[in-house]
Amino acid sequence: MSGADRPVDLGRRWRRARRRALFLGLRAVLRLAGFQRVRVLGNLTGALQYRLAWRQRRRIAHDMALALGRPPGDPSVAPLLREAYRVNNTAVLEILAMFDRRQNEDQLIAHCEVDGLEHLRAAMAGGRGAILLATHMGNAALLTVKLARAGWGVSVVYREARMMSAGLLQNGLEQYGIEGILANAGIRAYAQMVAALKQGRIVFVMMDQGVQQAETGLLQRFLGKDAAMPAGPAQLARAARAPLLPVATTAAEPAWRFEIQPPVPLGQDSLESDVERLVRLTEQQVLQRPQLWSWHHRRWRKLRPATTPPVASS
Repeated sequence: MSGADRPVDLGRRWRRARRRALFLGLRAVLRLAGFQRVRVLGNLTGALQYRLAWRQRRRIAHDMALALGRPPGDPSVAPLLREAYRVNNTAVLEILAMFDRRQNEDQLIAHCEVDGLEHLRAAMAGGRGAILLATHMGNAALLTVKLARAGWGVSVVYREARMMSAGLLQNGLEQYGIEGILANAGIRAYAQMVAALKQGRIVFVMMDQGVQQAETGLLQRFLGKDAAMPAGPAQLARAARAPLLPVATTAAEPAWRFEIQPPVPLGQDSLESDVERLVRLTEQQVLQRPQLWSWHHRRWRKLRPATTPPVASS
């Protein structure tokens, strides 16, 4: 290892060690507190992160204002961002508690309400399964537990979080009778998704945080930034001829509330056009309820705001 590489490597190791220590500490606290007290902890950690990470907060607030079509420094942005920290820190802690140890399913389901089940029933009647496209807006893991408890076969596409123990999400999903599909597995994961749809299952995916490697996605203007967005959900719907239904988060209190919307027509134009359609739809969901979206997620916040008009798709 060269001298130029060593500081970068040590810095990366330090950040990973710090995230790992944070994970272990949170897991210990959650085990003591129990799922019923997670919201209190989520409110506390969200408020602390918002207050202490002031440089990050200022940068996000600036970019968030631009995404919302408001001038930088607009006072209406701060309370929305503060709430977003609280909402999504609570969601992360709830998910960690749910998957670290199996919780009482009746208690979990009591924290989740869902509208639009008639759209899902109609889509599933076609015999090709269904794709649910959600966003990082609250604890949508509760929705998957509720659907599985109602008797539907559910497969969740997920990515390993660096701070969490290996296998935590996979094992956690299986505790509730849900199949986990590791997106990092590439073509193998895609084959699992196709197989799940052929079996008449629900495949639960997200696309609103883009992809880690730009070359594996399609460049799209998303919330004021040019991001590489995954083509997987659109490609999956086209290949399996399965209906894709958006899932919108509509409330965080007193329980998480989700709305399953009618299927999005796909496959009539190019793949690029379908991806753009899904990106615009996801963006609209965020703009309608900006206080519920995870603006402080690293993949969006680390991108610079776009300085040129978006290129129109063909």
